[in-house]
Amino acid sequence: MSVPDPLTELLCAWRREISAAPMPVLVDTARAVRVVREAIRAGRVHASPDDACTRTRN
Repeated sequence: MSVPDPLTELLCAWRREISAAPMPVLVDTARAVRVVREAIRAGRVHASPDDACTRTRN
């Protein structure tokens, strides 16, 4: 049997701690979708500054 390394133990403990106290919903899905669509229509959505790949527009 191998001995877990300290980083693995730390990350597992952190994951248990995070899972024990779930984050509440900050914005409902319908509102988020509406805001993004309005921004796209208004031309306020721009290319990623780090040239990350994005989905093509239809």
